[in-house]
Amino acid sequence: MKKNFHNAARMIVVFLVFAVLFSYAMFQGGFVSWFLFAGFVPFLLYITALTFYRIDRWEVKRAFSKKTVTAGETITVDISIIRKSPFPLYYCVVEEHFPSSLMKRDKRIEKYKEMNDQSHVNEKRIVKMISFPWMKRKLSYYYEIDQIPRGMHQIHSLKVKTGDFFGFIKKEHIFDLRDQLMVFPYKRPVRISEKAYSFEQGASPSFRLNDRSTSVVSGVREYVPGDRVSWIDWKNTAKSRQMMTKEFEQEKSVEMLLLLNAAHDKKAHSLSFEGAVEFSASFIEELSKRSSPVALMTLGEKKHYCSGQKTPMQKGNIDKLLAEIQPSGMNAFAQQLEKERVVLPMGMVVFIVSHQLDARIADVLTQLALKVRQVKFFYVRPLHQLDFQDHKLIKKLTNSRVSVQVLTEEQLSQKEFEVST
Repeated sequence: MKKNFHNAARMIVVFLVFAVLFSYAMFQGGFVSWFLFAGFVPFLLYITALTFYRIDRWEVKRAFSKKTVTAGETITVDISIIRKSPFPLYYCVVEEHFPSSLMKRDKRIEKYKEMNDQSHVNEKRIVKMISFPWMKRKLSYYYEIDQIPRGMHQIHSLKVKTGDFFGFIKKEHIFDLRDQLMVFPYKRPVRISEKAYSFEQGASPSFRLNDRSTSVVSGVREYVPGDRVSWIDWKNTAKSRQMMTKEFEQEKSVEMLLLLNAAHDKKAHSLSFEGAVEFSASFIEELSKRSSPVALMTLGEKKHYCSGQKTPMQKGNIDKLLAEIQPSGMNAFAQQLEKERVVLPMGMVVFIVSHQLDARIADVLTQLALKVRQVKFFYVRPLHQLDFQDHKLIKKLTNSRVSVQVLTEEQLSQKEFEVST
C-alpha cells in the first residue's frame, strides 16, 4: 500500500510538470516553449508505460553449482531472468535474501584458533548485483558463497528492482524461489590408539575395535595392504597366482553407540557444539573404516537415532542428521541421558560427545559406567572456560571408570584428531 502511494504521488508530480509545460507552451508560444514540451513528452510516455509494466511476470531462476557440499567450501550461484518483451529498462538490481543460518563463516580448523573471540565467525552476507539491460530479454548474474557453514540452508526469496532514469518510478518484486543447500560437517582423519583397560578384578581387556579369531577360517579374499603375513593362504595363492588372504570369523561383536549432546546451553560457546559435531562425524567415519559398526543418537529438543548398519542408506542418514542438527530444547541433557541409561543394553561401548558437563551429568555417567561395558566421555570446551569445577568433575569421572578426553581449541585446530580408546 505504501509503495503504491509513493508511485501515485510521483505520477502526480510528473503530470503536474507536464501540465505546467503544456500551459507554458500554449500561452507563451514560440520555439523554445514548444521544444521543452516536445522534449518532455517521450519521458512522460516512458514513465507512463513503465508504471503499467509488470516485472512479476518475469521468469526468474536460481541455480547452484552444487547442492550438497562440505562445510568451508565455496559454491557458485547463477541467476537468470527471462523477459517476454524487450521493454527498455535503464537498470535492474537483483538482491538475495539469505537465511540467518548462512550469516556465518566456516573457516574449518582455523575458526577454532580464536575461540576467545566469536565475532570472526559471524558474517552478514549481502549480495546486490546491478545490470543495465536496456532491450535485452535475458539477464544473467553470477556470485559466490564462500566458507559455507554446516547446516540445512533454505533460501526462499529473490528481490528484483528497476525504475526510470530520474527515479520517479521504482518497481520491485520479491520472487519466491525455494532452494535447499545441504552442508555436511567437515571431517578429519582420526588417529585411534587402542589400549587394554583392566577391570578391578582380573586383567582381561575390556574391548578392542577389531577383535578377530584367527582359529576359525570363514573364507579367502585378495590380499590388501595391512594384512598380516600369517593370514596369507599359500595354497590358494599358488592356485590363483595372486596373493590370497584368509578371512576369519568375528570373534565377538562389540556394539557401540555414539551419543551426541544436542541440548541448548546459553553458557556454552557456539563453536563448542560445532567442534562436537565435527568430531562425531570424523570419529564415526574412522570407526566405519575399521569395520566397527557404531550407532548414532542425538539428544536435544527431539531424540534422533541412526542404527549402526553399514549400508549406504544408513550412512546417508547419519550424514544428514549431523548436517542438520542444531542445539535446541529446554530439557537438561542429564535428564535425557538418564532415560536412555535405563534402556541401554548391557555390554555396549558408549561414546558420549558433549559441550556440557555438570554434577548431574557426571552422576548419570557414573551410573552408566556400572551398567555398560565402557563409557568414553569427550568433553568439548574452550580452554579459557575450563574452571576448577570442570577439573573436579573430570577427576571424579576418571575415578569412576569413565574415560574422559577434553577437546579444547588446541585439539580442534589440529589437522587430525587423536583418540585413545
